[in-house]
Amino acid sequence: MKLFTAFVFLFVLGLTAEDTRPNILVLITDDQNKDSIGAYGSKYSTPNIDRLANEGVVHNRAYTTATLCVPARYSCLTASYASRCKNWIYGPLTRHASIRNGSSFCETDRTVVQALRKAGYFTGATGKWHNDLDKEFAALMKKIPKDADPKDPQVIAMLKAVQDELRRRLDVYGFDYAEYITDGNLDHFPKALEHHNVEYTVKGAVDFLDQVPEGKPFFLWTAFTVAHGPHEPIDSAGLGMTPQGYTEKHFGLMPDRSKFIDKSAKWRNVVKEMVTWMDAGVGVILDKLEAQGKMDNTLIIFLSDQQNHGKASPYERGANIPFIARWPEAIEAKTQNDTLVDVTDMAATFLDIANAEPVEGAIIDGMSIQPVWRGETDELKSAILIESGFAKGVITKDFKYIAIRYNKESLKRGFIPPQSGTIPEHLKKGTFKILWEKNPFGQPRDNIGGIVDPDQLYDLRKDSKEERNLARNPEYTKKMRQLQKQLSTYVKSIGRPFGEFTE
Repeated sequence: MKLFTAFVFLFVLGLTAEDTRPNILVLITDDQNKDSIGAYGSKYSTPNIDRLANEGVVHNRAYTTATLCVPARYSCLTASYASRCKNWIYGPLTRHASIRNGSSFCETDRTVVQALRKAGYFTGATGKWHNDLDKEFAALMKKIPKDADPKDPQVIAMLKAVQDELRRRLDVYGFDYAEYITDGNLDHFPKALEHHNVEYTVKGAVDFLDQVPEGKPFFLWTAFTVAHGPHEPIDSAGLGMTPQGYTEKHFGLMPDRSKFIDKSAKWRNVVKEMVTWMDAGVGVILDKLEAQGKMDNTLIIFLSDQQNHGKASPYERGANIPFIARWPEAIEAKTQNDTLVDVTDMAATFLDIANAEPVEGAIIDGMSIQPVWRGETDELKSAILIESGFAKGVITKDFKYIAIRYNKESLKRGFIPPQSGTIPEHLKKGTFKILWEKNPFGQPRDNIGGIVDPDQLYDLRKDSKEERNLARNPEYTKKMRQLQKQLSTYVKSIGRPFGEFTE
């Protein structure tokens, strides 16, 4: 009897013992360029992000798999390439789709968050959510007039309905907690609410940390809306203007915004203001972790979904993202790393350190970064896939190959008058300026510049700005064929058509 009692006691003790697996905190920004972060050489003051770098690792060769908000986040949370998505925008895998801002979740998608919750993690999301683009959800926002008064109780009730629907959906994706959510970009909110509010997002993160059950590890996805547009002074609206309408419940968490405004400057640098305000918000979250004694048992990843310099393109100035990680358990402080990693590796890493299994139906394209952090290897993968509109590319340590292959629908389309002709006609003529305006990369961009040759090869060692296309240089034919073969392997593994690479 005594042995039985002792067994029961030990069993109960095991059930109630603190789970020592690491917590996971993701801090993701929007359209943020490397040159706006101190750790990457910026003159902006970003002491809190820089703290993560000083106490962790700065990745110099980290990539997004697609240079737009939605597909980048899709890959972060599923560990899958965006072209695996089979929603109503992309269609079934039999369709050659343009990989653009359409990778919203559908019933076939599985997230790492679902796996972490199943494995015993308390999971949460706050800030920007941009992976629900179905018509039913869009209809909720369209009910709210653009000139709506954010203080009107009826308007607040309509905005609450949006938050309630987001909570319901994020629960399906695996999130126990979903508060202070900003749906998509700010441009579809009532005009008075089309403003960034860092303190609102920080409130969601701090509240989550207060609600983590004792003894449980957590996963928190904190998504800031900056440095995406609107690019405006940070005091353009009252701090009470939020996606919930007018509210003051987040007030007092951060210093007054005037602290982040350079009053001596002749012209206000609004991106600098946004970044330094957001950095202070990161500091509030880190201070909270410190006060709770959880800082050193938390893997913290700071990244941007893409760089704004080359957004919606497969080029380095869009795809090569800021990516900083801090986790004293595995990462040596003050380190720089040049290993190729991409955002699908995040979810794979989370599963690894949480000792969790993917949920049924998940497709894991990423690999755990943990061996790199622990110094066990300096090569995780030999190549990375990049997708953008009708372009796909392969990035290696030294080279990048890009292929542009339009689908049959787009090849039949003409141009808006007074331009004329079709894409095949302009390809034949070599009138690339017109083709650039058509944009093969999924979203119009007027500040990138470049070419739209169907095949492009760049030696990144000698040409980091990707200005010299070597695809027609016979000295590089062998290298291009090698990378084309690698791209074909990726395309075939996914199963979605892409020109001759499917054959």
